[in-house]
Amino acid sequence: MDCIEVLFGLFGGLGLFLYSISLLSGGMQKAAGDRIKNLLKKFTDTPLKGAFVGCTVTGIIQSSSITTVVVVSLINSGIMTLKQSAGIIFGANIGTTVTAQLVAFPVGKFALPIIAIGAFVYFVKSKDDSYLGQILLGFGLLFLGMEIMKGGVAPLKESEYFIGMLARFGETPLLGILAGAIFTGMIQSSSATTAIVIAMAQEGVIELGAAIPLIMGANIGTCVTALLASYGATKSAKRAAVLHVLFNVAGVLLFLPFISLVTQGVSSMGADVPRQIANAHTIFNVTSTLVFLFFIPVFIVMAKKIIPGKEIIVDSGVKFLDNNHLRMPSVALDCVEKEVMRMAKISFDMLKDSRKVLLENKKEFVQRVYKHEDVVDGLLKAISAYSVKLSQGQLTKKDARRLAALEHNITDFERVADHAINLVEAAKEMEDEKVTFTRDAREEISLMFGNSILIYQTAVWAVKAGDLKRVKKVRELENVIDQNEKDFGHNHIVRLRRKVCNPAAGIIFTDVLHNLERIGDHSVNVVERVGQG
Repeated sequence: MDCIEVLFGLFGGLGLFLYSISLLSGGMQKAAGDRIKNLLKKFTDTPLKGAFVGCTVTGIIQSSSITTVVVVSLINSGIMTLKQSAGIIFGANIGTTVTAQLVAFPVGKFALPIIAIGAFVYFVKSKDDSYLGQILLGFGLLFLGMEIMKGGVAPLKESEYFIGMLARFGETPLLGILAGAIFTGMIQSSSATTAIVIAMAQEGVIELGAAIPLIMGANIGTCVTALLASYGATKSAKRAAVLHVLFNVAGVLLFLPFISLVTQGVSSMGADVPRQIANAHTIFNVTSTLVFLFFIPVFIVMAKKIIPGKEIIVDSGVKFLDNNHLRMPSVALDCVEKEVMRMAKISFDMLKDSRKVLLENKKEFVQRVYKHEDVVDGLLKAISAYSVKLSQGQLTKKDARRLAALEHNITDFERVADHAINLVEAAKEMEDEKVTFTRDAREEISLMFGNSILIYQTAVWAVKAGDLKRVKKVRELENVIDQNEKDFGHNHIVRLRRKVCNPAAGIIFTDVLHNLERIGDHSVNVVERVGQG
């Protein structure tokens, strides 16, 4: 037996198979557009619906890993809750059985015709038809990859060592489970692992008893993708990835004592071993999902125990804008004002959180600042688009001025949010450069931070209440902040000359002062429009 030939055949076919899954998944996603993401977001109010959605989406895109990664990203962005995600994650395991059932058919002879048709449609037809071509190409290459893997593993049936190793998997299922988990973790595709097992069965290399532990282990190995996707994400997103691991491990533990019974039962359900393996894969995933759907609260509690701590919740999306109100411009204008003031409150929270990060080294607030920035950016676009629609209606001159003032304000509120991000970035830069501020520099920044927070808060209150007294206070505070920047900048130069300040820290210090001063400028811009309505 030529080992090099076997390796090239196996891994060449595997590479083609993995590429085909990627191509097929991409075509499916493009054809479906945003409908898949919307489906994941919406019909998930009960675990059963979530499981159905997870099964459906995974069956369409042919990848439970992609489904789980999308779920993790939706949780990370605050669109989906951990409870909603559980059913989808469980159902994704059922959807992934479609691939195993497909590759269990002897479809190799159809590979090249399907590739030919797919390539023609992809390169010749319109954009919409090209998605269909991409899907056909994906299926064709998938079948071709299976044929190449079959040819690659065929010589293994002559290897006494390899056959003996597979026999041990049948005798000691834990070894097979471990091997399946490790291999799947490396290639990050349980479908590919299952396909290899089926390819070996089609060539008579592996028996059903050794195959079942391998495909069970593949379910555990596929969790690696979600775990990687959750790195640096929110606690809820990390908990979703952990929940995925817990569920798949629990499924394996559920079936482990009954592997011999399952093997006997499945052996009577198919004419050949490849079909029996595909059926075992389906029974394993369907049964695990149906059983553990009732234990979702338990899994969530366990995930929270493993990833402890309080989640920082960010309220995303618009709350007050409703197109139905456009028929009544005065009501719609009130809705715009409420949304604008909500935007101001979020950017104010970002400013306070950035202070905690920069001066108190509270890193747990970094993620919230970044998530709030996404919310503010989204509100800027939503409010701007809604205001355009509102301006096309019948507005009085007073309401038109009021709307114009609000449209200008959202730009300043968004800029304040940007400065909060800059301040958090300054903290990160200090950590990367391994520098700190001197005690005097920290006191100066703390004083100027306090003034910047006060001026912005006063400006927001002035806008909300139409209070001209607070407008005057804002202008007075701006002078104080401008003087702060000059005085503290001078002190910084003195410290540099005395060599008591690290030059790298000094650059960051100057940048922080500038950002805090700009917040004062935006606050003045905001109050200049008070009373325009």
